[in-house]
Amino acid sequence: MMSVVQNQQSLEQGIVISAQNLRKNFGLLAAVDGISFSIKKQEIVGVLGPNGAGKTTTIRLLTGLYRVLNGSSIQIFNEDITMNPLLYKSLFGIVPEISNAFLDYTVLQNLQFTGQIFGLTKKEIKERSASLLQQYGLTDKAKTLTNALSKGLKQRLNFCIALLHDPPILIFDEPTAGLDPISVRVLREQILHLREAGKTILLTTHDMQEAQKICDRVLIINKGKIIVDETPDALRAKFGNGRMILFKPAADLPETFKAGLIAIFSRGTSLKLLKNGYYQCPSKDPVGDIVKIHTFFQDNGISISDLKLEETSLEDIFIQLIQKERESNE
Repeated sequence: MMSVVQNQQSLEQGIVISAQNLRKNFGLLAAVDGISFSIKKQEIVGVLGPNGAGKTTTIRLLTGLYRVLNGSSIQIFNEDITMNPLLYKSLFGIVPEISNAFLDYTVLQNLQFTGQIFGLTKKEIKERSASLLQQYGLTDKAKTLTNALSKGLKQRLNFCIALLHDPPILIFDEPTAGLDPISVRVLREQILHLREAGKTILLTTHDMQEAQKICDRVLIINKGKIIVDETPDALRAKFGNGRMILFKPAADLPETFKAGLIAIFSRGTSLKLLKNGYYQCPSKDPVGDIVKIHTFFQDNGISISDLKLEETSLEDIFIQLIQKERESNE
């Protein structure tokens, strides 16, 4: 348990969630291997990682679906919930990857049922349901069976269910997965609105563009460990100085040529061939590296059909980091 001094420090820093040394094993597999992190009030923190990295397991530990092992601790608003996490379930609003709405209930019945679970009065359920249905554009669907809703509308209902009891912490597991662009935009705007309304938000996602647009911080998890805890801007500044060089040779390059091309860059720089025929590499010195590329191609008698400079995306950085992790473990 945290000391009084640590608790006071957390309070002053506005820390809502503090997880220390989280672990979860499935047989010999360490799904979560000593993860520690904290989240401040009104932060949107994205948990990113490849399939099987430990993202969903981490969330299940936080919300009490998995038992926390000895030596681990979870603090919510400076209260240690490690031993009795389910007693604090009303602090969380959860949108799971697989909807927990009853398909044979109407939209309104799902909200009424949820309100009863959390002990809301009939008046509270009625007022909050009406407000949320209006906010999420579902008022005219209140008496519609959930099974008849589109995927996008079902996800809006999932948001309403998670918000009905007005929890201070929201957890979204792949909130925009498989949705059409309009639904993605609607939910993205709602997530940003929820932060402005004072909510603290933790979300898992495979959609790097969404994470880049809405997250204040990202945790990248691989093989049960956090390998990065940074803001998106800090990540782009650290990897390639926020720039990515793309160039397309006028002809196919022989393997010996590729090896020489890689050698002109700083040690550790990756060179990737994309499906569209472009080569891609991160750069800390874009102008200098472009000159090197032109000189190298000129000296070898091969022309470049196109060359451009782009901002390094969160997806580019994510792929680089995971590839480096895999290479270091081989």
